[in-house]
Amino acid sequence: MARVKRLICGSAAFVLGLAPLTVSATPSPAPSLDSLLAAPPSGFTELTSSAFHGRFTAHDYATNADPTKQAEIEATLNRDGFVDGFGKTWLNTPTEHVLIEAAIAFTGGRGARDWLIASEAGDKNDPTYKHADSMSGIDPYYGEHIVDASNKTFGDAFSFVKGNDVFLILVVSTKDDALSQAMSQTRSQHDSAPKETIPSSQWPENATSGGTGSSALVGLGVGFGILLALAVVVVLAITARRRRAMTPVGLAAGEPASSIEPESGVEAEAPATGVQLSPDGNFWWDGQAWRDAAHEAPPSAQRSSDGTFWWDGRAWRPVPQPSPVPQPPVA
Repeated sequence: MARVKRLICGSAAFVLGLAPLTVSATPSPAPSLDSLLAAPPSGFTELTSSAFHGRFTAHDYATNADPTKQAEIEATLNRDGFVDGFGKTWLNTPTEHVLIEAAIAFTGGRGARDWLIASEAGDKNDPTYKHADSMSGIDPYYGEHIVDASNKTFGDAFSFVKGNDVFLILVVSTKDDALSQAMSQTRSQHDSAPKETIPSSQWPENATSGGTGSSALVGLGVGFGILLALAVVVVLAITARRRRAMTPVGLAAGEPASSIEPESGVEAEAPATGVQLSPDGNFWWDGQAWRDAAHEAPPSAQRSSDGTFWWDGRAWRPVPQPSPVPQPPVA
């Protein structure tokens, strides 16, 4: 998680100066964005507990980035005419693939294209960006190949504009094998998306008093840079679970032969662990949701010989004990 946080904290510095788009009222997308995302390929399961799932606002999107840049990201989205956003995350455990899709509605086509241009410029400056991905029959769009070397994950992503909407498709894998699936899913999303979700007659650029402008991102990725960091969390959980399943009994969390029990007063050699902790160490990831470490220990974590401590990869912790069941008063 710490490495993922550092990746997220590398997101986005903005050059401001965009004139606001002039709109008299903000219409709602129709059809609604929750009905627009393309169905995942066979073998994928929806992760409803993912950090990127469901409807999001400009503020929600910005909170995934570096705290020092969140206000700029939110302001830029709003200047481009952000109306609504919706995203989902899916997981294919056997292939160790994570699929993230999102749709973002803007008040008009120009605002959507401005954000696409800005996102591409920003993503190309992200350290995980390696090269452009290309495909035909979709315009305007951009694609990119992403590598997070520290976590040994690879991704291929495409973003395109259709009408007043921006669509994002990202496939992340533990192997460099995501491109064909990302292209296929992008094609499916493009073909199924409506030509617009807000009538072009209501777009600001088609009004006599409509303002125009252009965003310019010169910082690190605010599009797929953010989504990659979120996907890596899921990928790490998959690989950790698979390592635990393949570890012989008695070495469930990588117990070293020289480990020393915590009650001896001597610091134990830190074994490799499949337990994924939150940055503050208060929660652990069970593959679908975060669990409170103060109330339950990971079932696969290494235990001390007496079963009273568990190893979190850095230190021994007491195994939380269940609360006693209240007894009825004696008559």
